[in-house]
Amino acid sequence: MNEALRDIKGPLSLSSYINIFQLLAILVFLAILLFLFKFLFKRKKTLLNAAQKPAHEIAYELLEKLKAKDLIHQGKIKEYYSEVSAIIRHYLENRFLLKAPEMTTEEFLFYVRDYSQLIREHKILLKEFLLICDLVKFAKYVPSSPEIDAIFLSARKIVDETKEELFVK
Repeated sequence: MNEALRDIKGPLSLSSYINIFQLLAILVFLAILLFLFKFLFKRKKTLLNAAQKPAHEIAYELLEKLKAKDLIHQGKIKEYYSEVSAIIRHYLENRFLLKAPEMTTEEFLFYVRDYSQLIREHKILLKEFLLICDLVKFAKYVPSSPEIDAIFLSARKIVDETKEELFVK
């Protein structure tokens, strides 16, 4: 034990630890930026793809897919009415830039009351359609077979009568 006593070491420098934390912070920041860029780019691409197809074509396709699901014969009437209502609400959002899917029926009808792009007959048709859908979805109303057929025809009529006319020159 003849080791000589040595003087104590000075304090450790924090600069090496700070550099590591700075590097980690920069990497996390870059990862977040990359994630946001990918998310926003994907969303923009989806919106552009949807914008390439007219709103009425999308609605017609969705209505046909709904019919092919055959929910009525499976006894899923409430789901059928929920989907047909959602299709029309999204159609209205795509066609007229109305936030129909995010509004209650009452809010939507109040908003549309003064909306100039829809004529009175269309507003009445929409009101009847949405109120009937709400009866089935929320009031446990069980529609008859002719009423079920009529709601699908009503949905198509809404799209038919309000679709944007695209003129080819």
